[in-house]
Amino acid sequence: MDFYDLLLQKDVNELHAQLDRLQLEHDTAHWDIRKVKDLAAENLDLKLRLGLLVRLLIAKGVFSAEEYAKLLAQTRGGSQGVKTGSESSLRG
Repeated sequence: MDFYDLLLQKDVNELHAQLDRLQLEHDTAHWDIRKVKDLAAENLDLKLRLGLLVRLLIAKGVFSAEEYAKLLAQTRGGSQGVKTGSESSLRG
């Protein structure tokens, strides 16, 4: 492959990248903002209800706050886990 072919391939790759960016811009430009706002509001409502449900279950003794924190840490892959007092005392 000579220098000209390399330059041509570089131009083709840049055109593909530009086409991908334009396609993404086109896709995002056609979002219905009203639907996005409705989904965001519904998402917030569901998060609030989940929080209330978890607090109720903790208050009723179904599980402890520490157990819930451990469950969250496991579902998030442990990278964003919450350290509880019992966990830190076991390690140190």
